[in-house]
Amino acid sequence: MRKWKREGYEVIERPFDYDLHQFDVVLDSGEIVGTITPATLDDMEAIAAVLDLGEDVNGWEDGMGNTIYVR
Repeated sequence: MRKWKREGYEVIERPFDYDLHQFDVVLDSGEIVGTITPATLDDMEAIAAVLDLGEDVNGWEDGMGNTIYVR
């Protein structure tokens, strides 16, 4: 599984449903502030590609209708 480090938090890819993975947004303190759950494998790969480019997850939707805000 992959990890993306950002200032104050990291995004950690985790197994979810067979080949589909989810992405936990974890503060440096260890608190999970959101979990991004893609609907499809294509969505999952798109999320990983954007994270690879260095994007921040503030304002992203988690797949359940919630917006992620990193303090």
